[in-house]
Amino acid sequence: MAVDEERFRSFVEGAIGGRVVRLERAAVGSSRVTLRVDAEDAQGHARQLVVRHDSGDGPLSGTEINLANEARFYRALADHPVRIPRLIAEAEDGLTLLVERAPGTESLGELSEPDRQAVQADFGRALAELHAVDSTELRLGDLARPREAADHALLDLARWARLQCENVADASDVSRLAIDWLGKNPPRWVERTVLCHGDAGIGNFLHDGRRVTALLDWEFAHLGDPLDDVAWVLVRSHVTGGDAWRAALTTWSEQSAVPLEPGRIAYYRAMVLLRMAVSCEIALSHARPGRAMDTTVYRALLPYLEFLMPQALREAGCREPGLDALEQEATKQLEASPIRAVARPLVPWEPPA
Repeated sequence: MAVDEERFRSFVEGAIGGRVVRLERAAVGSSRVTLRVDAEDAQGHARQLVVRHDSGDGPLSGTEINLANEARFYRALADHPVRIPRLIAEAEDGLTLLVERAPGTESLGELSEPDRQAVQADFGRALAELHAVDSTELRLGDLARPREAADHALLDLARWARLQCENVADASDVSRLAIDWLGKNPPRWVERTVLCHGDAGIGNFLHDGRRVTALLDWEFAHLGDPLDDVAWVLVRSHVTGGDAWRAALTTWSEQSAVPLEPGRIAYYRAMVLLRMAVSCEIALSHARPGRAMDTTVYRALLPYLEFLMPQALREAGCREPGLDALEQEATKQLEASPIRAVARPLVPWEPPA
């Protein structure tokens, strides 16, 4: 998609009362347009900023998972010790945000093993800092708040079931089974209600080589169980071919004083895979001639997610009679996917010794 440079330049300059020195599109992400901006404010001070814009061609464009929703979390966390970029301005239509640009990179590939472990451990601290925020103090508008233990899973599950119903004409049998089973078997215990990042893990934070500088991409954030975010870390790592992020989770558990309970983590791993699959289903449903969205990733990823979901449900305790047949069918579909060579079965997760 071509970037309307003058439009974004005007938005930034109006927000900071200064001038844009450089504006370029960042080659990251697929759900939003992201622009890196170097600017000077009215006093001549250098500003490093980021514009996030919903062009209407993103996989979740037109749904309640939008930048206006994300902005509420920037505002709510502004005065709390959480590593989140500061919100500078929001367009009136809610389609464009301007935030401070945090230093660092998403990539871990250039790090030595000791530095990689240090970044993982500090990511655990950063996530624990988020979960330490008293959720009752957060001004989150009409965001659904859990009242009972089961609500910590069921409220967000209901959101994703609604998103699927409203946007996907032909949902897969495995995602429908997952919604039904997860809805009937939510965890009955939670240590505390926290603000969950909702997409935590590799690719969604920046680091400077030793320390995490910012947690990114807050569109899926919600109030829930802290182990929901732990499951995101595990699933994102597995899907991208990484390890189990033991340094991160050990540090997180120590800092948060929440035990890494395998049963609840198994439940939320299945729920994370469901969310990812529904996101892909919506993206593919939204694809049509004339839209700029590239669906290559979603077409490749969806069969892998549907291959992993029955395994995750089984680990969580699901014994539905149709599960084996769904897994067999998903395995056949995965054989036709370009990522079949790097696809790995899900392995049971055990907490670090």
